[in-house]
Amino acid sequence: MPTPPPLTYPTFALDLLRARAALTVADHVGLALRAHRRVLRMSQRAYARHRGWSKGHLSRLEADAGRLRLCDVAAALRGTGYILALCREPAPPRGPDEPAPAAAVVRPEHWSRTELLARVRDGSRRFPAHHRTRQVTYPPSWWWATEATYVHSVAPDWYAPRPAPGLDPDADADTDATGGRASGAA
Repeated sequence: MPTPPPLTYPTFALDLLRARAALTVADHVGLALRAHRRVLRMSQRAYARHRGWSKGHLSRLEADAGRLRLCDVAAALRGTGYILALCREPAPPRGPDEPAPAAAVVRPEHWSRTELLARVRDGSRRFPAHHRTRQVTYPPSWWWATEATYVHSVAPDWYAPRPAPGLDPDADADTDATGGRASGAA
């Protein structure tokens, strides 16, 4: 006679761990919207109407938000109690018995002063990331030679010299708080 199954319900613990490990950012967005919908006790159709969306748009957000534009996803989360966040990837554990460190949310202080403030003179764009950008209190020699005599010329506040051919552009690059090159560095 075969052994009867145990009189307990399956816990699905391993399945749950696998499902959590496989979650993507897009999955989290869909789950957040479903959670908000559950709190409001609304069907997809009613929630879509409540948010001013089509049912198809809500279905796409819940099923695969990764295929939508980032600004649309961020706007969809507005008012739900959830937000998108950028995190640094954690370092691997140091030993086999040590737990993996948690990812840390990137705070505004993470970005260097140069990366946040340095722009070309008309303010339209940042300097190339592979050049070492620095603030200048006295205009560089090229400005004196080519633009200083123009009536409406404005001296630059930031400068990113191009490395000379054949020289290592990283030889004198500064490092930032994250251990990498300073933002805008060569």
